[in-house]
Amino acid sequence: MSDGLSILLSDVGVGPRRHPFLRVDHLQVAAGECVGIIGPNGAGKTTLLKLCCGLIRPNRGTVLLDGRPVGGWRGRRERRIGYIPQQTEYNSHLPFSLRDVVAMGRNALKPALRPLDRADFEAVDHWIAELGLYDRRHQTFRSLSGGQQQKALIARAMVAAPRLVILDEPAANLDTRSRGQLRDIMERLFRDRAMTVLLVSHDVEFLPGACERLLLVRQGRIEVDGPREEVLASPSAADVLAEI
Repeated sequence: MSDGLSILLSDVGVGPRRHPFLRVDHLQVAAGECVGIIGPNGAGKTTLLKLCCGLIRPNRGTVLLDGRPVGGWRGRRERRIGYIPQQTEYNSHLPFSLRDVVAMGRNALKPALRPLDRADFEAVDHWIAELGLYDRRHQTFRSLSGGQQQKALIARAMVAAPRLVILDEPAANLDTRSRGQLRDIMERLFRDRAMTVLLVSHDVEFLPGACERLLLVRQGRIEVDGPREEVLASPSAADVLAEI
């Protein structure tokens, strides 16, 4: 049985009613499902991710996680959502070590102002090791390569035992070797853990095999939604992939 969160968006609009930035008539993601999201820049992909984890609220419509309004959960400990933003959204110049950054994710499971204990740091070190970064745990985050930073952000999300993991272009600006390593890590994580996953990627080849369903987003709408191979074979996909 999956411990993932189910997602339901119904008649959702973000922005002016006549010209919304994003419009979703209906989207349902089952608990434990891994869904890839593709589309050109400015299509509304990041807005869709932020709706699903409650970072933004729609102007109208309903967003439910496990049948409850996304804003109706008591807090992060209950929802357990791991959000991995684009690198440009994370301030890598802050003077934190890799271990400090990963430990921030563990705070989501703690009552306010309660310090992390030995068990928390054991979990932090476990995930640092799991992502192949243990020898670098005391380095500053900003001294890491782009691929190592992305692995650290995944560890930060996973240390909170998430029920929903949301990744926004995790392979952007990485070299071919780092992209391959990151894809293999995510494939293993998604296959081994019963969590729901939403993953945006410009590169279809980067999407792990666990993403058996794709959403094709263009001009603020979900244009195609279905099994991976069917979506990629659609006429719309040819047009969108040419734009990416």
